[in-house]
Amino acid sequence: MKVKETMRIGGVELKNRFVLAPLKTALNNPGGRVTAEAEAFYRRIAHGGTALLILEPAAVSPQGVEHPKQLRMHADEHIKELEKLIQSVHKGGSLAAIHLNHAGRAANPKVIGGSPLAPSVMTCPTTGAEATELSDGQIKQIIEDFGLAARRATIAGVDFIELQCGHGYLISQFYSLRTNRRNDKWGEPGKFVNEVLDRVMDAAGSTPVIARISGKEFVEGGLGPDNQSGLFALLGQKGVSALHVGFGNSCDSPAWYFGHMALPEEPQYEILREIRSLISIPVIAAGRMGYPERIEKVMDEGMADCIALGRPLIADPDFPNKMMKGQTDSILLCGSCLQACLRKVRSADPIACMANPWVTASPSQPTKYPKRVMVVGAGPAGIAAAVAASQRGHKVSVYEERDFIGGQFAFAVRPKGKTTMSRVLKGMQDRLKQSNVAVHMTQRVTAEFVLRESPDLLILATGARQKIPEIEKIETQYLMTAFDFFEQTKTVKGNRVLVLGAGMVGMEVAEMLLSMGKEVVACRRSDVIGSDMDPITRNLMMKRIADHPKLTLMPSTRLIAFTPKGVRATHKEKEVMLDPFNTVIVCSGMVPEDALTEALKEFKGERRIIGDAAAPATIEAAFEQGLAVGNGI
Repeated sequence: MKVKETMRIGGVELKNRFVLAPLKTALNNPGGRVTAEAEAFYRRIAHGGTALLILEPAAVSPQGVEHPKQLRMHADEHIKELEKLIQSVHKGGSLAAIHLNHAGRAANPKVIGGSPLAPSVMTCPTTGAEATELSDGQIKQIIEDFGLAARRATIAGVDFIELQCGHGYLISQFYSLRTNRRNDKWGEPGKFVNEVLDRVMDAAGSTPVIARISGKEFVEGGLGPDNQSGLFALLGQKGVSALHVGFGNSCDSPAWYFGHMALPEEPQYEILREIRSLISIPVIAAGRMGYPERIEKVMDEGMADCIALGRPLIADPDFPNKMMKGQTDSILLCGSCLQACLRKVRSADPIACMANPWVTASPSQPTKYPKRVMVVGAGPAGIAAAVAASQRGHKVSVYEERDFIGGQFAFAVRPKGKTTMSRVLKGMQDRLKQSNVAVHMTQRVTAEFVLRESPDLLILATGARQKIPEIEKIETQYLMTAFDFFEQTKTVKGNRVLVLGAGMVGMEVAEMLLSMGKEVVACRRSDVIGSDMDPITRNLMMKRIADHPKLTLMPSTRLIAFTPKGVRATHKEKEVMLDPFNTVIVCSGMVPEDALTEALKEFKGERRIIGDAAAPATIEAAFEQGLAVGNGI
């Protein structure tokens, strides 16, 4: 197995071929002050066997910051902050690299206090911010900033320096003719990166330098293997030790940049093969590489020398050790959903993971007073609570009335583009199986059963149900809920279907109905379709279906009554009549499943109500709440 082999990059030996790709974590304090949580995060990944940890992006200039909690390297005071993370990584037995970057047009205007700076006036579609053109003096200062940042990194003791030369950030903005429309000397694509490399290589001294690029930006006129050969040659001439290849860019193609689950895998192989034919230095491959069979394919076919994992190491920090020991079945796999990790960081909350709510949690402490704990419901909240309580030494039993583990999350893997989520579901199931929790399937729990078992603590994680909306004569229609649709307990009748609630679930149902050849009308009261979806997921879906001839989307719509002639409604404050429907599917209006709660008034023991049973929310929120309750017993 090639990933187990040692390797030298720039004279420094890696104990294996696994690398942590740079990830924004939002674990630090604003201004990039390192926290104990950030130190623990990197130390934990190092303990899992990754040879080289490339720390999260560090801004080389005050105007190049992308996130309020991003690491900084633009002042000497940042040296001691970086030292904390390097020491944590070294204590975990791994090597540490700093990732130097200037965001350019992707910088955050609220953080930098003004317009982003870029080679030319342009807008970043992701942020919507318009950048101001850099002056000659500002360009020269940023070049010096890169060199000074590299010098500070070597003082802090990094083992490698990684220079961000791609992904739509400043260096690639200068290199790309699509974003660099200058008429002065800085309009020559290689001029800026050449100057930056000179300063960085000089400051790095004997510390090896890695360059990160986007193998292909997947945007019209963007960078790819065909128009980056000059850059590859320059990197080799300057003595860069390795090329780290990702995909997409942060402004124009974030789905590729973040590695979204709905994207095809084959283009990445083709690009890696082409790049490998153009360069002689070692290649580090990144981008949804977190599956053992993919890693083996890339390594065995010689597409890369090392494998960079980002979010897969959040899902399972022990991924490298498990794979190298042949324990691939026990790896908790990332689903590439971006629903918790990216969403949390974008809102400046610490990074989280749907597959691993333990990612930033403190280790469970053994309890002095073991209890008998009964958990009703094996969905995300129930699983997290049960496993956490068991880890603390409590005697835990889980009861699930269905014949599968995962609750409503088991339906999340079925929509188009979300099949990789089945890996997350398997991880949830494996965590429960590998714990000391006693699991009882197809066991309906009644109030009498609870009273007879008399647990010390009862945790109700019974989930939620969909409430049929109060619309006149709705009971005269052939009705289904989203649960009925996904579980296939009812059959969709006829060809014309009304989807009530065009949020995430409703849109997933609508897309599946379209694939069945149905004519679909999807409506919701609010004015934005799919507003509860991750923006990248939403954009990809809308590109797939927005122009479908059999789909009608109706935001700002309120249904008034079902009649023999059709459905009376108001759409954007105007009354309309919709033609009759064969099937109506309710995809909104979740309410807690509280029948057991109401029946347990005689139970005198402790009880907790968690997840959707307390208040319908997201899957990651259910995981977090279950974990907090389990650790708090």
